[in-house]
Amino acid sequence: MDIGSLSYGGVYLLGFVLYLLMPSLVFPFSLKVNYSLFAANGAIIGGRLGYVFFYEPVYYLNNPFEIIELWKGGMSFHGGVLGLVAGCLLCTYLTKSSRELFFRALDRACLIALVIIPLGRCCNYLNGELWGRITQVPWGVFFEGADDNPRHPVQLYEAFFEGPMLGLLLYFMYQRKLLKRPLTISCYYLLGYSLFRFFTEFFREADSMVGYFHGFTLGQILCIAGIFISVFLLKKIGREFVESS
Repeated sequence: MDIGSLSYGGVYLLGFVLYLLMPSLVFPFSLKVNYSLFAANGAIIGGRLGYVFFYEPVYYLNNPFEIIELWKGGMSFHGGVLGLVAGCLLCTYLTKSSRELFFRALDRACLIALVIIPLGRCCNYLNGELWGRITQVPWGVFFEGADDNPRHPVQLYEAFFEGPMLGLLLYFMYQRKLLKRPLTISCYYLLGYSLFRFFTEFFREADSMVGYFHGFTLGQILCIAGIFISVFLLKKIGREFVESS
């Protein structure tokens, strides 16, 4: 196991600890432990399976035992989201918690993601992974394993937009009292992440095993889906609020 794998493991562990320690008026400690375990495992399993099915299905169909070799890399944010939702949903069912607690659990995960995802991007940068497209900007970086051309340090762009900038967006929503209802944090997080990721992907080299779809990366296509899902959920939450008023 290399240093890169250990750094990612440390990020996942930090996410689990933050989820467990974040103060809450609605979650008793025992329930926070349960949601922490299910959310963390769901995100890891979903992230791995998302990479397998979204990016290299044929390869892993021929090499199924490598699916469990997490230390070799290969995780998908969008798969991790699906896995985290599934994990929290299972925890809600097993603990007989309410729908509101399920939504609040997802909101907690999104707040923690504001820290965890940017740290993961910094690990990508330090490990020389997921580099950007060729550029002539003064801050272009030479990545080992790429070629002899300077490239956009897109991992740092993503770390900035998926962390501080997205955090400012959510704070703006909070100031306008738009985050009071359960699940709204998750919806605005997904919407903001999808928009920022769609933009930064224009500076990122497409995954070699996938390539481009009419000029767009697979990440951008998944972000378009995230935009539609978040807008749909926000409208649904708004209708339910009006009907209950």
